[in-house]
Order: sequence, then structure tokens, then C-alpha cells
Amino acid sequence: MKKYISLKTLAAFHQVDETLLQELIEYEIVPLSKRNREWAISLDDLDDFERALRLHRELGVNLQGVDIICRMHNRIKEMQAEIAHLKSLLE
Repeated sequence: MKKYISLKTLAAFHQVDETLLQELIEYEIVPLSKRNREWAISLDDLDDFERALRLHRELGVNLQGVDIICRMHNRIKEMQAEIAHLKSLLE
């Protein structure tokens, strides 16, 4: 069973305005779910969220850039998994 953390909790923990979180949501950088009448993120997706937040806050990457970087990162992970799968078929 997946565990979730609310956006309000994330905003408080990372000391960011919930508006920034809403913008990250609009770009669909991190998938969200509605839990107990609150928007929440799966703990499985927390690393992706924190990566996106660091890119934006610490490196000054705009949200469009964050979106592109995150999509490229996810695509690389998919391709690495596919390569590993193909290697296992060859062995």
C-alpha cells in the first residue's frame, strides 16, 4: 500500500509557498492524488519532487526547464531499465 504526504506538509517542511507547489503540479512534474480531501504526493515520487524543487530553488532553473529536465531524467531511467532487461535476455 502506497503512503502519501500532503502538499501542506511538504510546503511547511521545505519552507516554500504552496503556490510554487501548485505551479509544479500544473507542469505535471510530479503526479498527485487526492487523499482525505487534500492533495498529496506518493512517498515513491518524493525524490522526483525534491529534485525538481532543488533545480528551481537552488539552481534557478525556471519551471519550463525543470519540466524538461525531469522528463529527460525519467526517460533516461526508462532506457536504462530497458537496456538492463535486454542484457538479461542475452545472457
